[in-house]
Amino acid sequence: MKKIFLAVLILILSLASKPEIFAAVNANEDLPDKATLSANRMRFDSKTGDFLADGNVTITAGELKVSAPRGSGNVERREVNFDQGISASGKWQGEKINFTAGKLALTFNDVPTCKFQNGVKGTIGTMLLDADRLTLIGTGGFASPTPQDRQTKFWLVKVRNLEDRSQGVSFSADSVEGVMRQGNVHDLTAKNRVLLKGKPKAKDQAVTLRGDSAVYSLERGSVVVNGHVTAVQGGRTLRSSSIVYFPAQNRVEALGGVSKKKDGSTTTERAEITIDLSREKGGKKSK
Repeated sequence: MKKIFLAVLILILSLASKPEIFAAVNANEDLPDKATLSANRMRFDSKTGDFLADGNVTITAGELKVSAPRGSGNVERREVNFDQGISASGKWQGEKINFTAGKLALTFNDVPTCKFQNGVKGTIGTMLLDADRLTLIGTGGFASPTPQDRQTKFWLVKVRNLEDRSQGVSFSADSVEGVMRQGNVHDLTAKNRVLLKGKPKAKDQAVTLRGDSAVYSLERGSVVVNGHVTAVQGGRTLRSSSIVYFPAQNRVEALGGVSKKKDGSTTTERAEITIDLSREKGGKKSK
């Protein structure tokens, strides 16, 4: 029987032989005191700070836990990389997360960063997502950011589904970026081949919107979809250059129109059409 050795490497702040690193990082009191990496087998170069871990690799930093078959990184640069079978859970920047992915790069600096790649599925706060890539950048420290800085910026590529479960809206797009605060998506911008789906209210039918871009704001309670927009609900279709969707009321407002002057020239002027979708049932407007 082969004997399996468990190697444990204490990273980041527990480097007594590197006082300059300790002092620089410890200036931010919200960073964790240490990150612990364990594996069945590990090689560590004390001169360069490079390490290679293999077999049941687990890293724990603050309330974040990541597991993978193997990993590598550098202690002095405070970075860890995993290239297959990633499972991440716990809290990141105070936000609850639970993800699987094919690759992950973690950087433990004053502005901590997580970069998931090769198929990312899971949740962060109220957000459920499925995308090719996800980058999380935090402010105010790694584990417990201060209340005034408690936010996480996120970037997504090739988004198959991003659902804000608190508001009942979901997106797909080539790219999405936004900000989360205290578990909620605070604002979001989706670009290229945007598809938005709203959740029906009571007996209403769900609304589907397509366009070139979309801007979502939790504070305003709306999503503005721009560029060749089509809104569909049941058998009804509305087209406009810009449509505003209000998830809480399941209502859309269409902006944009073309008018013709007496000299034959055409100009684009603002026109507004409001359709209260909550009053329409079965393809007919209720009286």
